[in-house]
Amino acid sequence: MKSLSTKLTILLITAVLIPLSLYGILSIWTSRHFNFKAVSEGNINVAKRAAEEIDLYVTNSISILNALAQNLGRFNIPKEEQKLILGNYVLNFPSFQQIYIKDKGGKEIISTNDTLRRDQPHDTAYQAALKGRIYKSDVFISSNLTPSMTLAIPLKRLNTIEGVAIADINLIAMWNLVDSIKIGESDYAFVVSRDGRLIAHGLGDGKTRVLSNENMKSLPIVKGVLQGEYATGLYKNIEGKEVIGVAAPIPSLGWAIIIEEPLKEAYAPARQMTVLLTLLITFFVALASVIGYAGSRQHIMQPIKTLIGATRRIAGGNLDEEVTLSSKDEFQEVGDAFNRMMTQLKILQEDIKRNERIAFMNKIAAGLVHDLRHPIKSIENSSRLMLKKYNEEECRNTFNNIVNREFGNINKFLDGLLNLARPVKITPVTLNLCAEITSIADTFREEAEKRKIGIETIFPREAIHVNADKFSIERAFKNIIRNAIEAMTGGGTLKISTLSSHESVVIEFRDTGPGISGNKLEDLFTEFSTTKGSGLGLGLAISKRIIEAHNGTITAKSEVGKGTVFIIRLPAHL
Repeated sequence: MKSLSTKLTILLITAVLIPLSLYGILSIWTSRHFNFKAVSEGNINVAKRAAEEIDLYVTNSISILNALAQNLGRFNIPKEEQKLILGNYVLNFPSFQQIYIKDKGGKEIISTNDTLRRDQPHDTAYQAALKGRIYKSDVFISSNLTPSMTLAIPLKRLNTIEGVAIADINLIAMWNLVDSIKIGESDYAFVVSRDGRLIAHGLGDGKTRVLSNENMKSLPIVKGVLQGEYATGLYKNIEGKEVIGVAAPIPSLGWAIIIEEPLKEAYAPARQMTVLLTLLITFFVALASVIGYAGSRQHIMQPIKTLIGATRRIAGGNLDEEVTLSSKDEFQEVGDAFNRMMTQLKILQEDIKRNERIAFMNKIAAGLVHDLRHPIKSIENSSRLMLKKYNEEECRNTFNNIVNREFGNINKFLDGLLNLARPVKITPVTLNLCAEITSIADTFREEAEKRKIGIETIFPREAIHVNADKFSIERAFKNIIRNAIEAMTGGGTLKISTLSSHESVVIEFRDTGPGISGNKLEDLFTEFSTTKGSGLGLGLAISKRIIEAHNGTITAKSEVGKGTVFIIRLPAHL
């Protein structure tokens, strides 16, 4: 039978340690639950950076249009050449949907689109620019369901306004930026215009609210940020859910971006830490009770408190914690074992982190060297030639084309690297699949003809429709077509065919390139895996993510020396 002192020791452990543990847990939970400042400060930095990117996007578009207006106004360029210049701008700068020039009488004299507005001297954009101002319209939804805005710049010759350059630009880049903002699992961002109207939303169902011109000015945080000041708040959003909101103004446009994070998710780490601490403390209290019941020893309380205190500090993230016990019994052995375990754990953790960083950076470095060396070297060589032959117009034109092309390649490479970390967001609409593929294939025909590659499309007579996100599915198809063209270095044929059944739609991209060996074929859709001599190998990995986001599949078959076929299956349109 155990002694009375043993039983009293157990009672003392239970009566003292458990209340202290619960008090500690409650204190930690309470302090973190109300740590609103820490959460909002992190989110406001994200909102500031996003606001700067949106502002830069529109500012750059204005600078490009201004450069065009100055070039047209500086020289007496024939109308046919002016129209060609406008067409090149639309091709080289995807944000420009259409550009047209009006004379000072309001008559449209040059246009990239024959269906544009004509002879409207009272047009708001025209009238503003004719007075020497840069005009920026409100955001509107264009006929292809994309956000757009109109810009107008005065066209001057010898400091006299001779006409106006007007352009419609799309804001798809703004939508993509807003879609990419992810801090937690359920947070999202949205952008409002100067009158509080919703013009971009990071959630898929939010796009419908954008199309319906929903006004968000009823939210206090929106009212505050539209006055030009940064704002934070804890409130109920439009859906009635409690959120932490942060907002940043976009001063040059009068817009604002707001990020909302559900309150439950924002404080999830604090709750998880509370649960972990509860489990650890419960375990050590139980362990102490068992040891006390097995036999009472002198100074039993102090070693247990030391172990519990060390466990709490480790749970708080302090891996440098050590336990110092000099009881010369089993508790000291437990403390020594505890210290050895923590030492090995720190060494193992550092080794894992270091190896992961080295492996990842090796792949990134190899891709950066391959993809950036050639365009930078090309720009360097062209710059040296430009210094020698600057007075030759042909040399200047060649230099301009090379710089635009190589910067385009660099931007394409950086976009691929950035999109790897972005979650795939889709807004499905009903698409005519054959028409979409035909439109995409037409954009590659000129390049394919130069490479002696024929592009053939094989479609059934009846139209095939699918529910898909127009922009992301177009990107996946372009990645596959681009890879096929680059693989057929000696010319060849790319056949694109579609087949529909009651359950699915099948799209095949079949090329006559050199094919892919079996070991490379297995890793074809893996990030940083490429069959080319350069590049990070992101295109097919991103395409796979896009297709899977549409509940579809993508596979590849290849035979060395004969070619490769990519097969995409999408759910049939119901």
